Amino acid sequence: MQILNDSDREIVKNRFENELASEVNITLFTQMDLGGLIVPGRECETCAPTEQLLKEVSEISDLITFKKLDIRNDAEEAARCNVSKIPSFLVSKGAETNVRYLGIPAGGEFPVLIEALVNVSSGEPKISEETKRFLDGLEENLLIKTFVTPN
Repeated sequence: MQILNDSDREIVKNRFENELASEVNITLFTQMDLGGLIVPGRECETCAPTEQLLKEVSEISDLITFKKLDIRNDAEEAARCNVSKIPSFLVSKGAETNVRYLGIPAGGEFPVLIEALVNVSSGEPKISEETKRFLDGLEENLLIKTFVTPN
């Protein structure tokens, strides 16, 4: 089942054609599809729709690469990426991971995904010069967590 309608797909396509500067990767950590089997403690209602949505987005542009990893079968990579919950995905350019996302980027969160892909692709965040100077002055790494909930 297609998640993005034709109108939304066209809007995203135009944005990507105009703003994606270079290749960007989406790496999804999820679980193996159990074909409808429900294993207590391993339920993931949003894993399949998250995978479908990310696949659809990645198919809009040749500059986006989608990769799916199983949280259990690829446990070493999940640990290396510090991923312990599913669905989680990383948006990266080359070896540099800039954005980590937990959950499905649907509804009001979808534009945030598109913005993240564009920003990571360009390598230049859309922030003010004042903010850039402030961040350059930081002496330690800083972790920023943003939590979004549906309306």
